[in-house]
Amino acid sequence: RHYYTTPIYLSNIMVNAPRTVKDTPANEFVISLAQYFRSSGKMEVPQWVDIVKTATFKEHAPYDPDWFYIRCASTARKIYVHGRMGVGALRKSYSGSKNNGHNKHHRAIGSGSVARAVLHQLESLGVVEKDGKGGRVITASGMRDLDRIAGRVKVDHKMI
Repeated sequence: RHYYTTPIYLSNIMVNAPRTVKDTPANEFVISLAQYFRSSGKMEVPQWVDIVKTATFKEHAPYDPDWFYIRCASTARKIYVHGRMGVGALRKSYSGSKNNGHNKHHRAIGSGSVARAVLHQLESLGVVEKDGKGGRVITASGMRDLDRIAGRVKVDHKMI
């Protein structure tokens, strides 16, 4: 008799394989990167973060006191994944629907001053730099740091 059994693999994924930012779920990576920014102490949070709205279509300031760290982490991930982005592209990506009362809702873009402040902080950390063609690109050291943090994120293998 010939008994041939095939080994069972965990859906062809190496469990301890090195991961990059693109391999990890976005929400878990952004939260862990924001915690890193908060714990490092290198980032200077502007004084106006507790009173500013993040867009003209918003009615209130964010309720989360650490929203600036989360926005910085989200912006760093956007630039890593999508490539060169400037203030205008970030305003567009953080846009939303404006409530016009009885009239139709229209698209409204996000705050430019928040986008500029986030980019200045990421530049001071060395994560992004200005590009000659306009906008900001991720640096080699910034890519290395973000991949290192992505490797530390705990990923549920059922999600993959």
